[in-house]
Amino acid sequence: MSATYVETDSVQVDADLVSTVVGRGGYTHPLFDVATHGESTPLPGQGVLLLAGGLVEQSGVLDDAVALLEMKSVRFTQMVRAGDTLRVRVTPGSHRATSSGKHVQEFAWQIVVVASPHGVDTVAEADIVMLMNTPVPGV
Repeated sequence: MSATYVETDSVQVDADLVSTVVGRGGYTHPLFDVATHGESTPLPGQGVLLLAGGLVEQSGVLDDAVALLEMKSVRFTQMVRAGDTLRVRVTPGSHRATSSGKHVQEFAWQIVVVASPHGVDTVAEADIVMLMNTPVPGV
């Protein structure tokens, strides 16, 4: 844990995961043709977000969440490929109470590849809005 964010555990992306997401997701763009690109086939961005969401849930930071309301903004800065290890840095943001007593809270997600040749590289950033029973204070 940092003074400003919670860092999740990690997940290893392997060739089987990429192939499964591409196949089950029905991706047809040539970039995702596993037969052509083999283990260098990138994981589609939606797959990156799927893994990030699971990591964030496992971290406990959203234990009091009711529902995902919105992905306000998502920016991909690098491709994720087999062999990459992902983590998410979650920064709780502002919140407001609803008429029902729940809270709408914003979170910033920074999805990073760890142990890259450059140390830690950001592969995506997302601004997430959650409905919470109780807001998460800034850490």
